Amino acid sequence: MDGKGILNVRNRSFSLYLLIAMVFLIVIVVGLVSVNDYNNTKKMFDRNSQHLQRQTEQDIIATIRLTDESYTLYDTSLNDQMRRGFDAVLLEYQRTDGIPSRMDLMKIKHDLGDPFDIYIINESGVIEFTTYAPELGLDFKKTPYFFTYLTTIRNSEGFFPDHIVEEMSGSGQLRKFAYMPTPDHRYVLELGLAKPAFSGERSAIQYREAVDRIASANPYIDQIRIFNVWGDLAGNSSVEPDSSTRIALEQVTRQRGDLSVARPETGQTVKYLFIDLKSEQYGSDPSRIVEITYDDTLFMKNAGEHAQFHLLIAILALIVGICSAFVLSRHLSDPIAGIVRDVDRISDGDLDWKISPTNLKEFQVLEQSINRMVLSLKTGIMEVQDEKTFQQEMINQLPVAVFVKNATDGKYIFWNKTSEEIYCLKISDVIGKTARELFPEFMAKEIEAHDRETIINGRCARNRNGPDAQNRGRFFHIVTVLIPDSAGKPRYILGMAQDLTGEAALLKQDLISSITRGDILDQLAVIMNSLERAQLKTSEDAIQAFFDNTIGSVESIRNQIGFMRTLQDLGIVSPKWQNAATAFESAIALMSVSRTDIRAETGNFEVYTDPLLPRVFYELLENSHRHSGRQLTAIRLSAHISEKSLHLIYADNGVGIPCDQKQKIFEFRYGTGTGMGLFLVREILGFTAITITENGEPGNGVRFGIIVPKGKWRVRE
Repeated sequence: MDGKGILNVRNRSFSLYLLIAMVFLIVIVVGLVSVNDYNNTKKMFDRNSQHLQRQTEQDIIATIRLTDESYTLYDTSLNDQMRRGFDAVLLEYQRTDGIPSRMDLMKIKHDLGDPFDIYIINESGVIEFTTYAPELGLDFKKTPYFFTYLTTIRNSEGFFPDHIVEEMSGSGQLRKFAYMPTPDHRYVLELGLAKPAFSGERSAIQYREAVDRIASANPYIDQIRIFNVWGDLAGNSSVEPDSSTRIALEQVTRQRGDLSVARPETGQTVKYLFIDLKSEQYGSDPSRIVEITYDDTLFMKNAGEHAQFHLLIAILALIVGICSAFVLSRHLSDPIAGIVRDVDRISDGDLDWKISPTNLKEFQVLEQSINRMVLSLKTGIMEVQDEKTFQQEMINQLPVAVFVKNATDGKYIFWNKTSEEIYCLKISDVIGKTARELFPEFMAKEIEAHDRETIINGRCARNRNGPDAQNRGRFFHIVTVLIPDSAGKPRYILGMAQDLTGEAALLKQDLISSITRGDILDQLAVIMNSLERAQLKTSEDAIQAFFDNTIGSVESIRNQIGFMRTLQDLGIVSPKWQNAATAFESAIALMSVSRTDIRAETGNFEVYTDPLLPRVFYELLENSHRHSGRQLTAIRLSAHISEKSLHLIYADNGVGIPCDQKQKIFEFRYGTGTGMGLFLVREILGFTAITITENGEPGNGVRFGIIVPKGKWRVRE
């Protein structure tokens, strides 16, 4: 959407936006008030329900503790009767010299009365002898805390009463128990008093009815059950609790603390209250576990009704507020309608239009501000257009190619006239396209690689050989610079390219001429030396040998001069396809007469490189002869393909190159002579991305590896 579309939303009015804003504000206010009121009421509701829950649980605990105190008073009233009963049992134990099997327990039971039963518990916590057959052999080790209690009694002195509790075996009737150790501390004597009146007397102080009345006052309680520490339902041990309840009861008993269990599938929460009634004075544990099942669904239902009430009030408030907002928005938007229409006309491009005057002070200020802004905008647009025209024309007249592309997608957005001349592409064909849409694949890949380097390093400079509009070989120097946005992220790539064909040709010619002059002077020195030495010889054969050397040197000078003339006629800038073996033979022709066995075993491989390839091979040959002397007898140039690259191997059997000089020999003016031979070799090959390294073994000759990348070599059919 353009700027005009943003200002000219014809299907909506300012009054509508004002109404929406007011409605939005009303919704926020009503919503916040309603939510706040609901939350406060809900918190109060939660506090009341929690208080009711705590009060209910505290009342239940108090009722059970009060009932237990009543039981304790009743139990205590029977202690003297139980103490007197132990006198007869101890007399019988002493009569039999502490041998329980010889004791007449039934006679003692008869003397004490039928309600009494006698138990003799051994050191292992097992009832070994008793008048109550159902509990014979009962093992108290299965109840660790009670076995510990019995062991303490056995090792102590005195009388130890217990509560009225249900017997662990038999019919489960209520019994009053008491314990006393034997004088020799080998056994614990136990008396159990079972009166039929126990049930009736204790029923008068039962807590169940009081607990039910307390629970009925709490509408959220669904069920209450009371268990003993054995997990049996108090008052009805025949009812077996389910497995989940049994697990919860065991956990409560083990930790002797309360526990809450949520049951979301039934909408209930079960609270287990542990009421600790155990006394150190008694062995049995009369503690109770009260299971209270709360109905959460009732609470949620009440909360839902409360929320519905607040929602109804909020809806009524919204309806009243929206109606008021509608009337008010219509009234406030009328003065603005005229300004909107004027601004809409200005946004359509009529910058000469003025905002209509109004009678309100605030809108008069707005009117004047908009008129000044439009005038400033009009002036600024004209200045920007003039500046843009000036910059465009200035860049178009530059003698270098200038282009700009997006750093993200690589699409060109600017292309000056010099770029059209250098790249032979019109601006209308370039803008909005990428390198892959404009150039051959190999060239597009090269450009993309340089773009990535520019984004990483901030700039990239490179040289490139290529044809111009007349398909003549040219040499270009290209520099690209990254232009980031305000956040520092890559946005544009600015590129400049300059045709340096003439400068490169002159530089290369000067370099070759300088080296050639040095070689010719060397050959002239050989000729002069041979002539001087020939004058000293008397035999015709010796003189002829010196003349042969002189002729070879003259021939070398003539070939080098001819090679330079050929380069001047053909041009020495643009690369071309050259047969490697032919170029090597041309290099041999530039040499003076040599007895060295020189051969090229390269087959029909052709290399796309600088026309000075023969000069490359000549410098390698000259280097071998200059440094190896008489040891040199053979030179070979071979070729093989490895990993899609062509490897040309130049090797001789001379003295080789020391390891510490293998890199230095390619430096400018290193070594004897001009010091530019191997430097020239590396530079000439580097114009077409061909590399050269020396990896021979010192003492066994040189081995130069020339690696020609894919696309720069071929096999001539």
